[in-house]
Amino acid sequence: MKKFVTSFLALLMIATCLAGCGGQPNSPANKDNPPADSTDSPGVPETSWPEKDIEIDVCYSAGGTADTAARSLGAIMGEYLGVNVNVVNVTGGSGAIAGQQVAGAKHDGYTWLGDVAHTASGWRVMEYADMSWEDWYGFYGATAPYVLFVAGNSQYTTYQELFDAMKANPGIKWGNAGFGSINQLTGQLMLDIVGLTGDTVPYNGGREAAVKVIAGEVVWSWCGVSDIMDLAVSGDVKILGVCDSNPLPVDCASGAYDAPSMLADYPELATLEGLLFWGVRVPRDTPADAVARIKEAFDYAVTTEEFAAYCEANSLTPSPTSGPESDEMCARLESIYAWGLYDQELAAEGVSPEDFGIPRIDAFQYPTNDRIAAINPWP
Repeated sequence: MKKFVTSFLALLMIATCLAGCGGQPNSPANKDNPPADSTDSPGVPETSWPEKDIEIDVCYSAGGTADTAARSLGAIMGEYLGVNVNVVNVTGGSGAIAGQQVAGAKHDGYTWLGDVAHTASGWRVMEYADMSWEDWYGFYGATAPYVLFVAGNSQYTTYQELFDAMKANPGIKWGNAGFGSINQLTGQLMLDIVGLTGDTVPYNGGREAAVKVIAGEVVWSWCGVSDIMDLAVSGDVKILGVCDSNPLPVDCASGAYDAPSMLADYPELATLEGLLFWGVRVPRDTPADAVARIKEAFDYAVTTEEFAAYCEANSLTPSPTSGPESDEMCARLESIYAWGLYDQELAAEGVSPEDFGIPRIDAFQYPTNDRIAAINPWP
């Protein structure tokens, strides 16, 4: 497997994802009187939507952040809209199986995809599905850093001890969230940066990989901290390092500790910050009145104390993003992710991001091509 060239890593550092927050919508008690910038906006007709319950198909395993974020947002948004929001986990294909299931349902606003903002970015280059972010409207509420962790009873107590062991034994196994997932990609990048190799094993999400670490099937894993913080608090896993400029406090049952910043010893790991954003999507040809109501409910949900409490409890940082800002954020992530897969030889054979008009991040300018310039605008 070839390494990333230095220029790509340097350019990856400039890929900061935009975050924006819509205006303050009404409380659930006043949900029949939507904000002036939603369903009564020019071109968006008045609507009785929704008239039945909503389903979110989450494309990763239960208990992971894609799952819990969708459940948190869905519950609050459902209360606002006056319907139940039911969550179903549909794993596999780096999210593509769930994506195809939602795309195959009626595009009436009643079936959403729960995912991470980058999820659809690799489907075409992996030949998992003929779709990308541009086929969806994305609503993303929170972000978190990557962490490296082992089982709570592991012999390794620092990331450097683990790295030294991997130098001596490159066959040490580590678990990832699925073949072609950004979890695998960034884990491989992390190893490249610190000059190591490892034997990776794919699972259906970061949470499942963590379970396999605890079971001893793999030695370590790498994922967003929100996927495994409860396991760190219980002591089932130990976080050896965080890919962030600040250490991470862990109030572990057996004694509190600070997981150190890996950037202190490996500053190049700053290239892997700011790449994880969780939320939901709906197909881009969903009726405008439904999209406007979904955005209205999302804008309300991300301002609530309930969502803030969920983020705090799961080591997430609120970062509400929707509308055109979401499109540009997803386009940036696609440039990073699709070319990352290609450069790490994880893309399908003979397939290049260039085939789909996806620029490298150093050439990124939004909209990136004529096709994206012509996609359905936000209501």
